[in-house]
Amino acid sequence: MTIYYVYAYLRNDGSPYYIGKGSGSRIFTKSKGEVGKPTKDRMIIIENNLTTVGALALERRLIRWYGRKDLGTGILRNKTNGGDGGSGAKKGNVLSNITREKISKAKLGIKRKPMSEESKKKLSESMKGKNLGKVRTLKQREAISRRQIGRTGKPHTEETKQKLREINLGKVLGPMSDEHRKKISQALTGKIRSKEHCDNLSNSLKGRKPNIRERKAYLKAMEKGKTECEYCGYITTLGNYRRWHGINCKHK
Repeated sequence: MTIYYVYAYLRNDGSPYYIGKGSGSRIFTKSKGEVGKPTKDRMIIIENNLTTVGALALERRLIRWYGRKDLGTGILRNKTNGGDGGSGAKKGNVLSNITREKISKAKLGIKRKPMSEESKKKLSESMKGKNLGKVRTLKQREAISRRQIGRTGKPHTEETKQKLREINLGKVLGPMSDEHRKKISQALTGKIRSKEHCDNLSNSLKGRKPNIRERKAYLKAMEKGKTECEYCGYITTLGNYRRWHGINCKHK
């Protein structure tokens, strides 16, 4: 069972300016937005070895005794009358849907301050390799998939598009595993592309010259032989046949 205590922060003259309830190292730690903590010699534990009910009751009584500055009734900087604190978050606690909705509404429209370049760099370094080799369960994957349904990201600016092009220019992807190839094949099988999608693909490839790697890959595919599509009669490489012809042919 967790043991609680009631503590006070003192001014230089010895008078308390904050009364609180906690356990463990709570007296020494304060979150953002809470009242500032003094030096250790001005932190005192008023009473120890309390249950959560006893600690909350004593906290409430002391705040009422000394009074609050914001209400003009006393000297404390507490913003509540006490007795409303929780026992802290516990591992395994699950928020209810109502609580989640309240938190979501409270944060709606709140914009974070832009991060400095130094903060971005630190965040990037801390995240490197964090998810490397991590395997998500089927339940996690389904939850992520449900959250993404219907989401549409903001369109990239031309400047962002250009940066992405420059970053990916000359990048060579590693060889795909047979399982990965099979998944891509299954995802594309029978997929019907809209006329707009086809036009966009066609326009993006017009006038484009293949690089050395692409030419080598094409010649290698040509060496393996060609095949004729039974629906449109087009003679193509085996790779293009599997992707664009046969059961995927638009003339089927």
